[in-house]
Amino acid sequence: MNSLGKVSVALGVVLLLTQVALAQRFQGRPGGRGGFNPGPLGLLQSEAVQKELNLTDDQVQQIQKIAAGSREKHRDDFQKLRDVEEADRPMKLQELRKTMNDEDAKALAGLLKPEQEKRLKQLTIQREGYRAFSDPEVQKELNLTDDQKTQIQTITTDAGKETRDLFQGGGAPSQDSRKKMQEIQKQTTEKVQSVLTDTQKKTWKELTGEPFEFPRGQFGPGGGGRRPRGGV
Repeated sequence: MNSLGKVSVALGVVLLLTQVALAQRFQGRPGGRGGFNPGPLGLLQSEAVQKELNLTDDQVQQIQKIAAGSREKHRDDFQKLRDVEEADRPMKLQELRKTMNDEDAKALAGLLKPEQEKRLKQLTIQREGYRAFSDPEVQKELNLTDDQKTQIQTITTDAGKETRDLFQGGGAPSQDSRKKMQEIQKQTTEKVQSVLTDTQKKTWKELTGEPFEFPRGQFGPGGGGRRPRGGV
């Protein structure tokens, strides 16, 4: 696999683990602290990401205030999701996530420097992995054709189903499950890449920037950890 594929595999696995952790936290403690916003604001609460962006103490304090306000504002929304049918819950959670991300984007406007905004966008896309291809903005940047969008949607939908099947019994991901997720991600990445042109692959690499290793388990506010080195 080429370097782009290796990066996508590693980052996609992080996303899969994140989604599992978020789902488990939600089911057990809806409305609780942290872990509920996997978007840019969630990333900004990671100390490793803060160091990567070279945020000032003042910026960090403002981000913490924005995050606290967002959690409080949507606490009841997460509580209500508890009563939603399990089959409908992923869609409702996705809708709530979009609403929160849109609100967070407005609240963060003007807080970051241009270079910080650019890097944050790259990190956000990195953590999304192959699912970023479903983002309208990313699709526009890549200039995907309708046929490519359809092919990618089919590929990622199948991958999502395979991943969900690994966790039907609930509980934390096992070593075996992690390996299976890596294999699913590898196969999915290869399939998605086969749909892209060389020009689109180059654009994708520019959109993701230098590879960043996200600290395992650090998805909510107040996380620690040193700045990881780039690369895979």
